[in-house]
Amino acid sequence: MRPREQTVALVKELTHLRGRIITSYAQVEFLLADFSVKINVDFPYRIKDRIKAAKKIVERPEYASYREEMIKICDELLEYDEARHLMAHGMVKLTADPQGNHDIEFRLYRQTRKETFELVEVHSSVARMRAAADEITAYVGRAVDLFRRIYKEMKLE
Repeated sequence: MRPREQTVALVKELTHLRGRIITSYAQVEFLLADFSVKINVDFPYRIKDRIKAAKKIVERPEYASYREEMIKICDELLEYDEARHLMAHGMVKLTADPQGNHDIEFRLYRQTRKETFELVEVHSSVARMRAAADEITAYVGRAVDLFRRIYKEMKLE
């Protein structure tokens, strides 16, 4: 494969992996909101509020059997929050050489206080992006299975 073709292939895969990570996060983000809407008739907007609402719901006796798993799913989602934010809002720059070596750089401004901010730069590779996408996809599978079970057993759909 010629260097230009290699770069195009890397960009296509990077774009695909970035989409997998964002989409995976969004699946759980939606399910947390949906769970709160169905049970509490309330729509928590921020992810921390959705997690708080889900954890509060499983404190109820009728949802106690799901408590441990829901808490784990909620806590795990927060582990992906920074990556999702970077994928969704960061600029990406791919540098590749003719030998196929490459560097993926994500750049994002993050507010540190009310009127201050910092530039965040994160370097990665397609291999690390593949691993991250596979990891979050597996996580989402567990989350979807939990919500599917809750919805079926509690007759929420």
